[in-house]
Amino acid sequence: MGFVEWPFSFFPLYFARRIALVKENQCQIAVEDVIYLLIFYKFSEIRVPMVPKLSSCLYNGRLEILPSKDWELESIHSLEVLDMIREHITTVTGLRAKSSVTECWATTHVRQFLLARVYVASILYGYFLKSVSLRYHLERNLSLANHDLHLGHKTSLMCSYGFKDAIFGHLSNMSSLGQGLIRPEEELEDLKCYVMSFHPGSLQRCARLRSKEAVNLVGSYSCALFNNEESGSVENDDVILTSFSSLKRLVLEAVAFGSFLWEIEDYIDNVYNLKDD
Repeated sequence: MGFVEWPFSFFPLYFARRIALVKENQCQIAVEDVIYLLIFYKFSEIRVPMVPKLSSCLYNGRLEILPSKDWELESIHSLEVLDMIREHITTVTGLRAKSSVTECWATTHVRQFLLARVYVASILYGYFLKSVSLRYHLERNLSLANHDLHLGHKTSLMCSYGFKDAIFGHLSNMSSLGQGLIRPEEELEDLKCYVMSFHPGSLQRCARLRSKEAVNLVGSYSCALFNNEESGSVENDDVILTSFSSLKRLVLEAVAFGSFLWEIEDYIDNVYNLKDD
């Protein structure tokens, strides 16, 4: 069996492509690291230590995450967003919004792989809420501005920098919000009703992670948090005992993670072109 003879000119091209690919992968990993560090910094700003690897929080088969830091984790959200987060917590954990101390510290059994899925789903929910709440307030501001125009108010303010900054802030990719955002003022409802009125396609666009870097980060971080050392997978079927307070702490952290991820992804995309997922 003979060897294939490659033309000498092939090798420089091949190695150039390989080097470019390696550099691209290294750059992507570096960007993911920067995103994570900025998320970590956002948590440090509100004095919330991120939950370490779950195995380090297990004591005699019981998972306890202390301190709870509920107030700090809730403080980053508006009241309307917080109401939706509390409903999410009730849905995924069964813990009511105004539960007593006894109910919060009651224990329950949960499979670890299900807990991992709830954590990832809560990251995506936090990401979605950040996206949709900004869209909601943008549409509301545009609608109010449009309403003022019809009332004959002065239009010079609309061209001033202050008005633009109040509406747009540091948001990018405004074209992705689609057409027909401006609606009459009387049609604007609260955030929850606004979300419920979304077309399924619009919901999917708001909930979908925009960049490959964000997708990779969520996957690698959740794997590191819930990783089963023996199998190397988050699909750990172990049943653990934990309190509803610890479950709430995990969900609140995940929602905050998703909210911070949206902000940082948007910020970085202004200085570095993230890869579309």
